[in-house]
Amino acid sequence: MSNDNPRTVLLSSWPVLVAFGLVTLLIIGMLGLDVVFEQQEARRTTDIVENSQRSITLLNNIRDHAEHLAATNSEPEIDQLARAVDEDAREYDPLATYQGEREEWTHLQGLLRELSGNPRNRQRAASVVEGEIGKSIDKLLSINSLEGSSNVAAIRAANRQAVWSDAVVGGIVIAIALAISLWLLRVLGRQRRLIVERVRFLNEKNSELEAFAGRAAHDLRSPMNPIRGYTDLILESPGLPADVTAMAQRIRRAVDRMTSVVDNMLALSVSGRPPPGHSSTTLVIERTLEEMGAELQGVDLATKLRAGRVACTEEVLAQILRNLIGNATKFRAHDRPLRITIETRDVGPMVEIAIEDNGLGMDAESARHAFEPFYRGQMDRELPGHGLGLAIVDRTTRALGGTCELSSVLDHSTRIVVRLPRA
Repeated sequence: MSNDNPRTVLLSSWPVLVAFGLVTLLIIGMLGLDVVFEQQEARRTTDIVENSQRSITLLNNIRDHAEHLAATNSEPEIDQLARAVDEDAREYDPLATYQGEREEWTHLQGLLRELSGNPRNRQRAASVVEGEIGKSIDKLLSINSLEGSSNVAAIRAANRQAVWSDAVVGGIVIAIALAISLWLLRVLGRQRRLIVERVRFLNEKNSELEAFAGRAAHDLRSPMNPIRGYTDLILESPGLPADVTAMAQRIRRAVDRMTSVVDNMLALSVSGRPPPGHSSTTLVIERTLEEMGAELQGVDLATKLRAGRVACTEEVLAQILRNLIGNATKFRAHDRPLRITIETRDVGPMVEIAIEDNGLGMDAESARHAFEPFYRGQMDRELPGHGLGLAIVDRTTRALGGTCELSSVLDHSTRIVVRLPRA
């Protein structure tokens, strides 16, 4: 058998956790880069659009002001238009950054200064506006249009770069995820092999324990048989003194108790591995009540049998019922007739068997430990028994995939509900 254990396997899987953390960080980083790129591109696009629109507006304003400046002879209007041209020029100056734009803008500024500084020669100024200033502004508008196209191309290139970056990061994430998947499959396969080995080992040990329990029960019963036989012969002998008869009866009772202990211990040892099968709850309950007829003399018995078949053999279900009904008859109250109610019903995929009595009941402490092997409460010690009946019921029920619940009120009642899978 392998020396590995689940703790070692779990500890060896720490690289998986680290890899998962790395993948998470990469995904977060990729999303963060996408957000940053998108914000930068949106900001850059906004700036380009705004600058382009502002440049065109300013150039058109300069053209209009220059035309009016060339056409007027009013000194106040000339001063006003010249200031307007200067303001538009100051605002446009930082925007003239594209290749060739700065030179043309410098040339236009010279023409504008010439226009503003020649108030006495309007005719020459008008020809300058119609000619060189108009051509310069048209050239600047063309340069701005070219700048916009160039910036659009740059944005598209940045988008392509972002797509490629996402693809590269995505490929890295996928590769790491595949590596983690392979690692997990390896770890899970290792754990599965370990579990299979453990289960096989436990099955072998359980088989050995069951075989030992059977041999032990047989070996312990064997000495009991001659003792019981000789005791029966002594009791059948006529003319025995009273003290001899009483002693033989005590021996017989001790032998019966010892046999009962051996049988119960054997039942407990195999209760965790009940054989597969199925049975009718109604049929098994009726047969069990018929077999226990002597114990149920004088008992007010009520049954409500509305369930179908359960996924356990008739022998196993009968053993559960005998233990539960036997407990009810053993712990009956002496101041009132015993009443036992047996009710069955289908509850989804389970069959519920409820047995309730109006006997001695249990205190909270006893009810908490009722399913523990060999546990006997303070009141139980006054009655015969070994504290194995409910332990056998609970272990057998859980081995079948069911549950067993107990609720009890001292000196009032006890209710035990067993749920078993439906066949």
